[in-house]
Amino acid sequence: MTEKQQANRDWWLGVGHMVSHGLAEGAIKAQRVHLSIADETFNILARNPVTGPVSEQVRSVHHGVSRLCYGTVSLVSDGLARLSQQALPKD
Repeated sequence: MTEKQQANRDWWLGVGHMVSHGLAEGAIKAQRVHLSIADETFNILARNPVTGPVSEQVRSVHHGVSRLCYGTVSLVSDGLARLSQQALPKD
């Protein structure tokens, strides 16, 4: 591999590391916002006599699925960030 090709490869690995790390952190922040907004609605549903009895069960399922989804995105992105960091040359 030529020096220019190596530099190009390292640049793309750096970009990949930055993007995947940002996505991992962004997923956690998006999860917090998503759950906070959902809690506003679930709190209203909990006060309603018709929807109140089941709203906590639905909230629990919703939050569990949301945490699973956002957590998976964060975990995979973090794994990609670690892989790209390991592939970068150690100065």
